[in-house]
Amino acid sequence: MSKNPRIYPINTGWLEADLGTYIFWKGPAGKKIWNPVICFYVVTDGHKILVDTGLCDEARATKYHHKCEKRSCLETPQALKAMGVNPEDIDIVLLTHLHWDHVQNLKLFKNARFICPDKELKWAFNPLPLYYRSYEAGILGIEAPFLGIPFELVDGERQIVPGVWVFPSPGHSPGHQCVTVRTSVGDIVLAGDAIFQGRNLEPNLDEKWRYWVPARFVNSIEGWQSVEEIDKRADLVLAAHDEAVLKHSVYPFDGMKLRRRREVVHGAPFYFGGT
Repeated sequence: MSKNPRIYPINTGWLEADLGTYIFWKGPAGKKIWNPVICFYVVTDGHKILVDTGLCDEARATKYHHKCEKRSCLETPQALKAMGVNPEDIDIVLLTHLHWDHVQNLKLFKNARFICPDKELKWAFNPLPLYYRSYEAGILGIEAPFLGIPFELVDGERQIVPGVWVFPSPGHSPGHQCVTVRTSVGDIVLAGDAIFQGRNLEPNLDEKWRYWVPARFVNSIEGWQSVEEIDKRADLVLAAHDEAVLKHSVYPFDGMKLRRRREVVHGAPFYFGGT
C-alpha cells in the first residue's frame, strides 16, 4: 500500500441546484445555489486513478440538464494536462455512478480500466423514463458518453489496488458506489452523489434527524442507509458537489490532522429551519 497517496480535486464546472428538491430533504424549496462538479485524481504507488470524469460543455449541460457555468473551469482531460498529466497516463477510472455529470469524456482515457457497478450499468441502459436525462438516454436525441466503454463490472465491496477500494452506496442511483482511499491521516471516502454537501452528514435538529440527507434519491431507504455506512467507514468525507472541498488543492494537505473519528469537509452551515 502507498504510504503517501494524494487526492487532487478537479472542478469541472458549476451547476445550479435547488436546496429543497436536491441538496436537503425538507430544505428551502425554491432557493438555489451553485454547486461545483468535482472529480478526483488519485495518485498512489504505481497507479494514476480518476474517480469520476466530470462535466460536458456548458451548452450541452444547460440544454439537457441544469443551468451550467464553466467559470474558466476545464473539462477533466484539459485539467489533467494543466497538472502535467496526460489522459493516456490514467490507468484506472472508477465511476461512482453513471449520471451525466460524472462520466463525460470517457473515451479520451485510452489506456484506462473502467470500473463500474454491475447494477448501475444495467440501470443506465434501461432507466425509468424519469431518469432519461440523468443517463442521457438515446430517446433524447443525444448519445450517452458511456456507450461503447469496455467496463469491468463490480458487485459489492472490492479492493481495486492496495489502499483503494469501492463499496456499495445505493440510493441516489441503484448501483451507486463510494471510493475509499487509505491515507496517512486515515480513510478518506470520495462520496460521489451519496451526499451532495458535507452538511448532509450533519443533523436536522428540527426534525430530530441524525443526518440532513439529500432529497434526490431513487430509493430513500437505501440512500439513508448509505449515508450511515459512509459515516461508519470514513475518517474524512469529500463530497463531489461541495465548494468547500476546493479550499485545498490536495488531500491530505500539509499539516492536516483529524480531530475526531469522522471529519466532513464543508463550508459555513446553511442557517435555515432553525438549525
